[in-house]
Amino acid sequence: MKKNKFWILFGLAILLSLGSQLLAQANRILTIAPTAQASSIGNVMLPMMNPARNLYNKDKFSFSRVNWMTNIVNDMSYNFIDFDRGPFGVNVMFFNYGEQNQADEYGIIQGQFTPLSAVYGFNYARKIDKYNLGFDTKIITHNLHTQTATGFIFSAGGYFPKVYKDLDVDVMIQNFGLAPKFGGYKSELPTSLNISMTYPYKEWMFYEQYNIFKKFHTWGGGVAYNYKDMLWGKLGYYLDNTHKLNYPTFGLDFKYDKYLIGMSYIYGDETLPLSNTIRLTINLEL
Repeated sequence: MKKNKFWILFGLAILLSLGSQLLAQANRILTIAPTAQASSIGNVMLPMMNPARNLYNKDKFSFSRVNWMTNIVNDMSYNFIDFDRGPFGVNVMFFNYGEQNQADEYGIIQGQFTPLSAVYGFNYARKIDKYNLGFDTKIITHNLHTQTATGFIFSAGGYFPKVYKDLDVDVMIQNFGLAPKFGGYKSELPTSLNISMTYPYKEWMFYEQYNIFKKFHTWGGGVAYNYKDMLWGKLGYYLDNTHKLNYPTFGLDFKYDKYLIGMSYIYGDETLPLSNTIRLTINLEL
């Protein structure tokens, strides 16, 4: 199906043109919860994605696949690949915006093209005294038909286990640095301060995360039930009142031997661009 699709990324806006407006919105792929494990608990990402936790997490290879905003379009998607070993981690995300119609100055369709974005990441963890610190560097590229742009993004975080009893706290400053630029136009990065808390109680794990952006803030929370370290049932809720993106999330993780298969689902009606979005993640312990 041929479509003029100007919904970009989170469904935060309908863009009327490509170019600088698209570039500004395209940077928001940096804020996506890329895995099913994070998405299923209200987009609480830091317990899974904070590089300061590298020394505590098991070595793994992970692959995630998502068809994005399927209730609006059928060819927008992303793939996320992550490899973690010891204090080091590397990852890459490829985001496909789907086929777009190309028109001339008279509005006559001349053909189609497919805008693409990619994010290449490298992270490192180090323990200094009793503090667990993590650093992340990303290269983000946008190929939007006739224009390309590249940016260099940095993040830094800390992991503080058992701050109070079994309460763990993660803190990160994310997505600052050199933003992609088209000609004389410099795009805006989604720089944010993120704070998350996790607390275990018997077979339950409770999650909460606050994300403070320059002009707005978001909140996510969730809970997971662990059945015999084999099956995890998850649910959560995500709040972004500024962009009217409020929705419940659900998920299941199943572990067999060294494999962990996770699936998450976003629930919403037809007015929510992300409703019915399903993420699939496969982890392999190394």
